[in-house]
Amino acid sequence: MRTTTYLGLILGVGVVYYAVLAKGGDASMFTNVVALLIALGGTIAATTLSSSMQTGIHAASAFTRMFVTGVMPAKALASELVQLARQAKVHGYASLDPDAIATKDPFLAKGMRLVADGVEAPRIEELLRLESEILSEKRAAAERMFRLMGTYSPMFGLVGTLIGLINMLKGLTDPRAIGQGMSVALMATFYGVLLAGLIFLPLAGKVRTLELDERLQRDQIIAALLAMRLGQNPEAIRETIEAFSGTGTAG
Repeated sequence: MRTTTYLGLILGVGVVYYAVLAKGGDASMFTNVVALLIALGGTIAATTLSSSMQTGIHAASAFTRMFVTGVMPAKALASELVQLARQAKVHGYASLDPDAIATKDPFLAKGMRLVADGVEAPRIEELLRLESEILSEKRAAAERMFRLMGTYSPMFGLVGTLIGLINMLKGLTDPRAIGQGMSVALMATFYGVLLAGLIFLPLAGKVRTLELDERLQRDQIIAALLAMRLGQNPEAIRETIEAFSGTGTAG
């Protein structure tokens, strides 16, 4: 997850930078703080106006997961669940300690707590499915926010273009003012489109991919915990887990 995120950004920036420098281009010509302020600042302002603080928190959480923590490795989760199944079979449900799990996943910890407390399997599934749906809604809110930013960014690029053109017309008798106005006009659109096409819209798509991966892992956790609660053999649970994680030989 993190690898492709960073790789995509590096490739995108690299391609644009190469295009700027190709045929003897000057990178300093593509630097304009005023234009960037209009495109990025306007996008942030409009997104703040149209979103709630809670949505911003969900977006920050998704951003952290994509760039910092990443998604839990499938093999690590599968190994953890098999170990927990064997522990529950040998020592009983009460031996399951949510605070001792290596993966430190809150969803898994909550499910383990329900199993250790002796909650019936149908009730465990009901509670965990509800929790899973809530987590999915949070990711959907984050995706919508990034998509909104991708919509607003080109718009404010055009706003910067209009501002630059107006300033240019105002100073027709001053060649310097004309140059500054034209620079803002062109660079604002450049920044707005670049931010939308390379940052905001790809991040929205990445949040959707993140949600699909996380949902699959939550389904895997639910299936494993229900099997534990029903007293299934650890080897049978392992086969169920491998069907989710893709580490098995089937298929």
